[in-house]
Amino acid sequence: MNKLIPSIVFAMLTTASSMATAAEQTIKLSVPDMTCISCPYMVKQAISAVDGIKAVEATMEDRSATVTFEDTLTSIEAIQQATADIGYPSTPVEEKTGS
Repeated sequence: MNKLIPSIVFAMLTTASSMATAAEQTIKLSVPDMTCISCPYMVKQAISAVDGIKAVEATMEDRSATVTFEDTLTSIEAIQQATADIGYPSTPVEEKTGS
């Protein structure tokens, strides 16, 4: 029993520290090939199927998708691949900040 307690404590600390390094990120992607009202739906479905996706909003107005994801479970490249796989190549948009 005495040998089991340090192992349990170590496992708990390891789990807690890995959770602390996980970060939720939000990116905006330009998806210029969206040309009809069903395109945003298809882009949203493709991105939503990627592991680690928390939220997706795709809009026809500016032909973009805003994606919130867990960076320990997926990457921007994997999200871009999901859109490319259905015929909608995407690129990250740099958001302007400041004055």
